[in-house]
Amino acid sequence: MSNGEENFLNINMMNIKPVLKRIIPYPVAIKLRGGWQKFLKIIYQGNNYYCPFCGNSFRKFLKGGYPNPLAEKNKIAGAGRRSNMVCPRCYSTDRDRLIYLYLKEKTDVFEKAQKILHISPARSVKHLLENISHVHYETGDKFEEGYRDYYYDRDVVQMDVTDLPFEDESFDMVICNHVLEHVKEDIEAMQEIRRVMKKQGKAILQVPVALALSETDEADPGNAEEREMRFGQFDHVRLYGRDYKDRLQKAGFTAEVHNPGKDGWDKKYKELSINPLENVYVGIK
Repeated sequence: MSNGEENFLNINMMNIKPVLKRIIPYPVAIKLRGGWQKFLKIIYQGNNYYCPFCGNSFRKFLKGGYPNPLAEKNKIAGAGRRSNMVCPRCYSTDRDRLIYLYLKEKTDVFEKAQKILHISPARSVKHLLENISHVHYETGDKFEEGYRDYYYDRDVVQMDVTDLPFEDESFDMVICNHVLEHVKEDIEAMQEIRRVMKKQGKAILQVPVALALSETDEADPGNAEEREMRFGQFDHVRLYGRDYKDRLQKAGFTAEVHNPGKDGWDKKYKELSINPLENVYVGIK
């Protein structure tokens, strides 16, 4: 398949997805998507890239994300249209594979019994963790229109990250991946996450970070069009800058920043097609 044919295929899938969501019942859509993914597995098979979630290897991953003029201007890690982002078989993204690599290299989640809360769970990470027998795994999301079913499984519970329905010190780990940029009271959400964590517990708190900005821009203009122009997405309420670590510390965390390339993690991070600019932000209680 030529690059032109692949680009045509990707663009047309982006255009028809909203239509398909409205007219195809969820059970039928799941079956159709599964068949499509099996087809893509055959088309893209090869040995250049590897997905740890489905265990398949490919000559390349699919393009993903949406065009974002701010992404290049402000060097926003994890934003914009990206090559080799999406696994053709299971649709894991570079963000998901970064979470996987952190869990593998820097935690004992695959060896030790623990309780994990996952807020707005990506399917690939969710399916991995919920099938580890020694992990007690809970999920939740404050659903916006169009997100249930096609973004999250139906067993994900309605939940507000600023008012979590759990007792203090309930979880060993909380995963909150690219959520806080949607939350107006982000410090309150961070503090609420910290509240439900056990002492020495870890929270993986990923957000898009504009590496060209020293300070976070959060003067919300108040309407979707202006938010898209200023923050890069209509439903974002701020654009985090390099001071994001300081915000985590303001919420009471001991904050750590990791980078798989610079920190010398598993040398296969390139094979997983992880964005070398995206750091892992971890809050420790």
